[in-house]
Amino acid sequence: MILYLLFFYFLGLSSATDTSNTSDITSTGGSNSSISTQVMCYFKGNLDLSDSTLVNLDPAKFPKECDVIIYSRFSVNMYSEVDCDDELLKSVTDLKKPVILTIKRDKGNTDWSKILNTDGNADETKMLCDFASSHNVAGYLVTTIAPESPWVGFDERIGKNIIPYIKQLKKCGLIIGVSIYTSPSSMKNPCVYNFDELNDIVDFYEILTWELNSCDPNYYNGRVPISLSDHGSHYYYGMEEVVSYLKESKICLTKLTFIIEMYPTFKDATTFNSYAQVCSGQFDNSTWCVQTSLDFYHKGKFVKDQKSGIIVALIDLDDVNNDCGCTAEFNGFKNIIAGFTSGSTSPCKHFDVQTLEYPLQ
Repeated sequence: MILYLLFFYFLGLSSATDTSNTSDITSTGGSNSSISTQVMCYFKGNLDLSDSTLVNLDPAKFPKECDVIIYSRFSVNMYSEVDCDDELLKSVTDLKKPVILTIKRDKGNTDWSKILNTDGNADETKMLCDFASSHNVAGYLVTTIAPESPWVGFDERIGKNIIPYIKQLKKCGLIIGVSIYTSPSSMKNPCVYNFDELNDIVDFYEILTWELNSCDPNYYNGRVPISLSDHGSHYYYGMEEVVSYLKESKICLTKLTFIIEMYPTFKDATTFNSYAQVCSGQFDNSTWCVQTSLDFYHKGKFVKDQKSGIIVALIDLDDVNNDCGCTAEFNGFKNIIAGFTSGSTSPCKHFDVQTLEYPLQ
């Protein structure tokens, strides 16, 4: 498995301004926010521009179960300049559902060091508040506070200075989420995530339970199992283990939302892959990891059992046009929601192409 996951494991052992667009979900500051129990759908959009075999999903076709849309085609550079497809964003906000933008830095974690100071960054947060107001955006999801690799040095000033930055955004009445990188050493380090302060100003935490391992269909047909794994050559970091570390931290457990990785992949993949490709036979069963209807159902149920919210990513990469001939479009998403809402699984022959018995669930 990926070496940096083992590295994190051992470290862990040692140490909305527009009311028409926010529906009944509001930012609540110190109290528990209803948004942390919602179904959130990650949307990238325009994927066919980079790969003609991917489907360009029209936001008007989003499943009705998506309570909140997380729009990820949005970033901010070190000069506080926004990169956003305004036309595509409008097609999402026109749905009249809460839309949350991901605050991604062009250079990830290192850019936070350049733009934050002891007073946050009043100029950038004002710009973001104004952008949200003019574009009918309900809030922001702050990402990459922690470095996403053990080979990147950690700047403890980020953990400290992100607090006034978020407080500045909260003054605009925005919903604020924070992504939590799931290395044990980061989750339990108050210099990375100061939960004593974050719990009072954050509406939800996005727990990054995706891309936790490399893909090897000989041992598991995905990258994020639920169950605990024995440590050794076939160790997989899974959702149960992530939850155990969260419980050892000071994070507010009633504000958790877990990501469910909603797309097939293969080892060393550098581009997105979709269930539309699987349905049309454009994949290699010996090298790809393809989660089944039952896998997705179990993950939805797992999140329900945690009494947490759920984030499906990316909605674009499901079988959006029912090319597999299932009972309906979005078969993967529908099975996740069935597990999350105590419904029934809906198996599908051409979707469920990897149904071998694996020791991990």
